[in-house]
Amino acid sequence: MRSDDLAVPAGRAPADRCLLLSPPLPRPLDLAGPATARIHAAADTPGADWAVRLTALDPAGRAEPLAFGIVRRADPPGEAVEITVPLGTLGRRLPAGTRLRAEIAGHHFPAHARNPHTGENPVTATRLAPSRRAVTARGSALHLTAVARRRYVEPVPEICR
Repeated sequence: MRSDDLAVPAGRAPADRCLLLSPPLPRPLDLAGPATARIHAAADTPGADWAVRLTALDPAGRAEPLAFGIVRRADPPGEAVEITVPLGTLGRRLPAGTRLRAEIAGHHFPAHARNPHTGENPVTATRLAPSRRAVTARGSALHLTAVARRRYVEPVPEICR
């Protein structure tokens, strides 16, 4: 799924994260295998965490968590870079009408250790700095492993032929 397929829902994202939303799936989708998120982003600090949460939204708007990943990066401040966030392995059938939501955030505290955003060791750091982030939708993508749907064969007539 490329960034061209994703939209930013107006007025729905909290200020500390970016939400990207797919259009409804036109047909069921079977996910089976590794998933990654590729984002183009920049932070104004020498150290930054990038957390991505992938959620399936059914047609009624109910959310089902599918995957989560986080990476800690040390990149030049202010420089937009390509970041790959592994999301683990998925095994799930998504019905037609489901929308995928990618939530990109700069932290996952307290589940993951704080990032001082200074480049220092987070365990021994005595100074914490705020970090401003920018995510560029262009070129960002979700890489999902989908299984091709096969035509269903009724087992009894097939076996008894």
